[in-house]
Amino acid sequence: MNSNLQLNDFNEGLHFLSLGGIGEIGANCYLYGCDGKWIMIDLGLSFADEKFPGVDLLVPKIDHIDSLKNNLEAIIISHGHEDHAGAVAFLANKIKCPVYASKFAKLLIENRLKEFNKVEGFSLNEIDFNKKLSLNNFEINFIPTTHSIPEPSAIVIKTQYGQLLHTADWKIDNSPTLGESFSKKQFEKLGSEGLLALIGDSTNANVPGISQSENDVKEELTNIFSRFPNRIVVTCFSSNIARMKNIINAAKKNKRKVALVGRSMKKNIEIARKCGYFEENEMFISEDEASYIPRENLVIICTGSQGEKRSALYRIAYNSHQHLHLEPEDVVIFSSRDIPGNEKSINNLKNLLIRQRVEIVTADDDLVHVSGHGYAEEIKKMYNWTKPYLSIPVHGEPMHLEAHKQLSYSSQVPFTKILENGKCLKIAPGEPKIVEKFETGKLIVEGKNLYDSESHFIKERRKYSFEGLVLISLIIKEDDYSINKNILITFKGLPGLNEENIKNDFKIHFIENYVKLNKDQKSADQVVSDLAKSTLRKAMKNTIQKKPEIEVHLIRS
Repeated sequence: MNSNLQLNDFNEGLHFLSLGGIGEIGANCYLYGCDGKWIMIDLGLSFADEKFPGVDLLVPKIDHIDSLKNNLEAIIISHGHEDHAGAVAFLANKIKCPVYASKFAKLLIENRLKEFNKVEGFSLNEIDFNKKLSLNNFEINFIPTTHSIPEPSAIVIKTQYGQLLHTADWKIDNSPTLGESFSKKQFEKLGSEGLLALIGDSTNANVPGISQSENDVKEELTNIFSRFPNRIVVTCFSSNIARMKNIINAAKKNKRKVALVGRSMKKNIEIARKCGYFEENEMFISEDEASYIPRENLVIICTGSQGEKRSALYRIAYNSHQHLHLEPEDVVIFSSRDIPGNEKSINNLKNLLIRQRVEIVTADDDLVHVSGHGYAEEIKKMYNWTKPYLSIPVHGEPMHLEAHKQLSYSSQVPFTKILENGKCLKIAPGEPKIVEKFETGKLIVEGKNLYDSESHFIKERRKYSFEGLVLISLIIKEDDYSINKNILITFKGLPGLNEENIKNDFKIHFIENYVKLNKDQKSADQVVSDLAKSTLRKAMKNTIQKKPEIEVHLIRS
């Protein structure tokens, strides 16, 4: 493989490259190239894990598109979830082509672009599912599906080499709360026409059976609400408009008023109104009003299902919300799934609530959540309808991809390729094969700024969090190079130290070695700092097993 190759060097054939979304949950970003022209499907973000202390979000590196210039013709967003659309606003400055999204997803993206002051000059277009999108070397068609957000679609990519199906996130829901029921007809049509490759969602490939319908949750929530006499709090994803409708329906049937708490939840409800998913007269009480409503007459819908520290539920649970608090025998319903990597923060929040004698209800207890992703039998049905020549599992961790691979084998798909982010697959002509490995990675979101995930400051944070930190402050006189006797040493994140002994040992040996330096060495900050670090390490060697980061503040007066 030629490490000097760039994407614009692939001028012949049909290629597929993932910049995010394979081997992981989130950060979905997929490139398709046909005879030198390219499209991108989805540009999402992901949650950071413990490898990135103090960081909440990551976005994929997309520097490889720089070489394409005008040959990247479009970015197509399959639906509005943050792991598929959330990185658009962060990476808007790098996007030079039109972006296409459904009405609901488009409005979500527009809101984020406004926050970043990047609306002007940005080409964001609404998809009409009934019309094809014609581009150079590609003809794009959309097949509406069912998922846990309004207006999801699978994407059919027609090229001179054959048709591709990018399923995006989907499930079979024959009675969804919003939108039309899932229809298999267009997928069967693809199968009869001949499908070259299926690039498919793997999230629940390792879950046997068939997923349940959102309508089942609707019925169950009404029954669950009737069981509880006190305040009910329900937390769910703010983009799950169908779930919020079902919560509101259950509240009305139990003669309860509804308060929305959380900035993203309120914004998404307004977007849903614009798309016609809520009546204009659907009213919610304010947070202030909710504080006066009797417990038995109130339902609170709020953000925070993933234990996010700035979320509404987190603030309510920690009694730091301006208007709302919980009392013993209230109930909190987690109407969502745990995103991998968030389990610890979610459990911490649940434990806090339990200590306050607040009852917890999850999907393990009652039918308060159904997945938006199809289970194993649904994926097999998709293969039986579409009969692809090639399967490329995406959107999942290795265990999900492997389970998806087994499903494609059992469905008699001739070829299945499990890839990694950065491995470029030549789909056609000829048999599918990997032709290049591109470097990929993530960018850290800090506020509205982006930094490389390998940035020095993140490595420092990691080091500090694992090994601790020691700060040494030295004052040296400019005229005679003498050291002020008030040497300060501060220890951070290091347990069980006899600090006075270490400080005394350091001072004795440091001064002893310092006086041996010549004038040139004493005037060199680096030499003095290195001596201080090495002396302190020796002083700590026998008292601690860790190797803390040592910083020297050297002041010449």
